[in-house]
Amino acid sequence: MKKLNWGILGLGQIANEFAETFNVENAVLYAAGSRNDEKAAAFAEKYGIEKSYGSYDALLADPSIDVVYIATPHSHHAELILKSLEYGKHVLSEKAITMNNNQLSQAMKLAEEKKLVLAEAMVIYHMPLYHKLKEIAQEGSLGKLKMIQVSFGSLKECKFQV
Repeated sequence: MKKLNWGILGLGQIANEFAETFNVENAVLYAAGSRNDEKAAAFAEKYGIEKSYGSYDALLADPSIDVVYIATPHSHHAELILKSLEYGKHVLSEKAITMNNNQLSQAMKLAEEKKLVLAEAMVIYHMPLYHKLKEIAQEGSLGKLKMIQVSFGSLKECKFQV
């Protein structure tokens, strides 16, 4: 199986968490992209990433990159998803994947046309609790479900004193 080269667009806190925990068989974090050369170079050095780019377009133009992880503010996701797909890259986008259904429909259509994977980074789908809840709902032991209301959150370390 070919080793997939990943590129990261947007190098904030979520991208740092992604890089720290990236451990995928047959894949490598190959490139980091920012709107700033220095930030991209520092991020790449911190995580042992081979390439750094001071523009998103420069990263996307690299033919060695197979998959792009988009970790920018969600208001920029649609534009970067479409550019990534146009460059022939598979895309994993942070949530919310787009700002509205029209943007998502356009991105899904382009991904289908180009035969590329477009996915939203939703960790909840891989949590054991989610699988158990789905099992309970499907077996019908609660009766016919009419509505599900759930709160979801995560514990983040506070970086300032209150």
